[in-house]
Amino acid sequence: MGTFLSSFIEMIFLSCLPPVLFGLAVWGCRQLYCWFVGDDSGRPLILAASALSTPVRELGHAMMAILSFHRIEDMCLLNLHDPDGELGFVEHSYTPRNPLAVLGNFLYALGPVVTGLGAILLIFLICFNGVLPPFFGEVAALGEQGAGFKEYALTALSLIPDMFGAGEANVWGRIIGCVLLLAVCLGVHITPAELTDALSGFLIFSLLLAFSVGVLMLFDDRVMRIALSGFRTYATAVTALFLVTLLFAAAMVALGFLFGVVRTLFNIDKGTPPDFEE
Repeated sequence: MGTFLSSFIEMIFLSCLPPVLFGLAVWGCRQLYCWFVGDDSGRPLILAASALSTPVRELGHAMMAILSFHRIEDMCLLNLHDPDGELGFVEHSYTPRNPLAVLGNFLYALGPVVTGLGAILLIFLICFNGVLPPFFGEVAALGEQGAGFKEYALTALSLIPDMFGAGEANVWGRIIGCVLLLAVCLGVHITPAELTDALSGFLIFSLLLAFSVGVLMLFDDRVMRIALSGFRTYATAVTALFLVTLLFAAAMVALGFLFGVVRTLFNIDKGTPPDFEE
């Protein structure tokens, strides 16, 4: 029983904690950015930060809704001229009696993380040549060695310096990559409201994971170790990509703060606090 509980808790934490905590952190950065730049004079900056990130985000919502057999009533990937500030949305409904559809609420909340990190991974592959293969090779080696949390954490942190110093020296490619990361980063977030709606789906996900752990325990101990190694590899990759996302989200907040300072010094109208929705 102790092995079952420890394995189940570790898998829950590894699978859910990184996307949820980092997703909320990026949401906080986006809120700060919007607050600093304001609504009137800063509206072009809001739209610039949303032109790419909002479609990527809403595609994640739509993809998870379809996979979970939710009905998409209406959707808009990007509307830069909406008077209410609703830049993008996916309106969906589902049958509460369908457990898969209820699980879809949890997947729906994670959808922007999936497409957002997928976009960041694609940017790395195209613009930061030679950075990811050694990183994933090191993560795989950690799994074979049975490494602990500290080793995985240090490996995740190593991706940030590597993206600026390792791999092929393609300066222009890295500059374009940094610009694209700035354009995408603020969309890779989860809102508190989405997490609240996802609670029922999270319960079903937990039950499915508990059943899976029980099945794995029927086999040799090596099967469980391989499964846990897979979860650790996933959590390390997600954490590393999210650390890069947070770095550029913090850069966006700093840019927003500088704009706010300039606006204050030159008495540019700040307007009311922005309420842009995605």
